[in-house]
Amino acid sequence: MAELGLDLRLLLSQLVNFTLLILVLYWLLHKPLMAALDARTKREQETLDNNAESNRLLADMEQRHKDSVEQARNEAHDIVEQASRTAEQQRQEILVAARDEAQQIISRAQQEAQHERELAEIALRQEIVDLSIAAASRVIGQGLDDATHRRLVEEFLDQVSSS
Repeated sequence: MAELGLDLRLLLSQLVNFTLLILVLYWLLHKPLMAALDARTKREQETLDNNAESNRLLADMEQRHKDSVEQARNEAHDIVEQASRTAEQQRQEILVAARDEAQQIISRAQQEAQHERELAEIALRQEIVDLSIAAASRVIGQGLDDATHRRLVEEFLDQVSSS
């Protein structure tokens, strides 16, 4: 190999040096670099997994929120309907009570009017009796006793009332 201008010892020493350099670089750079890359890849995968889990949890939370909102709307709607039914029922009860009270007022007014009419009839009868006695006393010219006059006038009024 000397003819080619190569020194075998130098070639062998360079080969040994190159191999040692490769081993040193492998142990000092390649292994830590690969370990760092593997760790980075693992962290990135964990981050992706965490992101996927977070997205799934977020979707679950959004669905639960939508369900809660829908349930709250339904409950509010039910409450409004119940309040409307209760208000309508109370309105009907108030109307019935007002009608009953109006009927009672009308009934009392009719009773009072009947009582007033009866009192007026009694007072009118008394007035007619007194006027009749006074007229009869003047016509006859003599005084009949008060009891006889009243009896005669009341008989006359009873005859008029019955006919």
